[in-house]
Amino acid sequence: MVSDGKDKFNNLKLVGYDGTDNSGRHQMYQTLQKWLDDQETEKIAYLLTVGIDRLSLFNEAFGTDYADKLIEETGHHLEQILGSSCVIHRISGATYGAFIDGGTLSEMPTMAQHIINSFYEMPLRMDVGPVRIGVSIGGITLEEKGMTPSSILTKTELALRAAKDQGRGRFVSYAETAEQSKNYRSMLTTGDFFLKAMKEHRVRLAFQPVLDSKSNEVSFYECLVRIIGENGNIINAAEFIPAVEELGLARVLDKYTMNLAIQELGMFPDIKLSVNVSNWSLTDPQWLNGVVTALEGRRDVAERLIIEITESVAIQNMQKTEDLIATLKGLGCRIALDDFGAGYTAFSQLKNLDVDIVKIDQSFVRDIAQKRGHLFVKTLQSLAEGIDVETVGEGAETKGEADILTDDGIHHIQGFFCGKPSTERLWLPEGHVYRKFPVDAALLDQALISSGS
Repeated sequence: MVSDGKDKFNNLKLVGYDGTDNSGRHQMYQTLQKWLDDQETEKIAYLLTVGIDRLSLFNEAFGTDYADKLIEETGHHLEQILGSSCVIHRISGATYGAFIDGGTLSEMPTMAQHIINSFYEMPLRMDVGPVRIGVSIGGITLEEKGMTPSSILTKTELALRAAKDQGRGRFVSYAETAEQSKNYRSMLTTGDFFLKAMKEHRVRLAFQPVLDSKSNEVSFYECLVRIIGENGNIINAAEFIPAVEELGLARVLDKYTMNLAIQELGMFPDIKLSVNVSNWSLTDPQWLNGVVTALEGRRDVAERLIIEITESVAIQNMQKTEDLIATLKGLGCRIALDDFGAGYTAFSQLKNLDVDIVKIDQSFVRDIAQKRGHLFVKTLQSLAEGIDVETVGEGAETKGEADILTDDGIHHIQGFFCGKPSTERLWLPEGHVYRKFPVDAALLDQALISSGS
């Protein structure tokens, strides 16, 4: 194991930085091929690609001759800090490959960080004076079966590109980029699965009852999202929402679920529904225009619709949020502030938002049996009561939690104790012809068209 790299790496003969990139790359190719041909069972080696950060700035500021000299001095600097078991070649314009034979798997990131630090600590000697540069490094261990020199070079260059994309001046191993690529592939697969489910009317609302704490009657239902699998199984939001958000599909989903909720309210005049809206849609004028269009002239529907916004997005632009809330309330909608108390909104800002309901974050409800958690809930309730805002205690899972919330004056209670989300219309009796989705495929088609997907 290497401590700081300086004791092990010395007396190195530097090759391949004479400007003939193809020659240096070919020499590295031969070095790798020789190692692969001679590979022993337990033998370990790794390849680092060291790239100069922001070389184009030096090129534009001082000219190509200066940049070429900078590249050459980078090679000399690597010669000084690496060791006898290492072979260096310039494998592309501003990138060196350092092949290190032997050591341990845990040594690669240590050595990479030593190289990065050394460039910051020791300036390069240039004709116009010393200059400090930054480098990014990609790396790969040569332990996989069936590797070729070409695949090794390609993979470590991909890792170098990832290091630059992540802010430069850092090390990324190919194992990290491979895992990231795997995650990207999984994300894309999930996105395709979601879009296919939408087109096949398998993206459904799931309704969770929110109870009045005094009467124990349903105050309203929160609309959550589920996918009905091709085999009929129900897929929870946690399994697809992260990919939907990462792929930029949140607005599509928001429009789709909002249209479904409005249709439900139109079909069943005795229910009230709340709908979560993502941060992306709340800052999108097209989303607001779509809601206005869908609810204009339908105040009887709008007055039974609660739109939930998260506390974090509310404070990003208070004036914009206030204008948005004013427009929605002008239609007749009520506004709920979700995850209240999670640490974003100052109490003084709450009144300015003019919301109708605050949903106390479930983390407080989870701790309500503890003195501190109970104190937080009572404080939030007192604050909301003082400005005539209703409260919902989220995440109540036991009768004990529900009883404490009731005793503290919380107006509504939500959680598994009150009822789990269901894709059935819970307000209709068991066996009712319309209790299960869909009532009318044409309505689902209309929601799909309105969502713009």
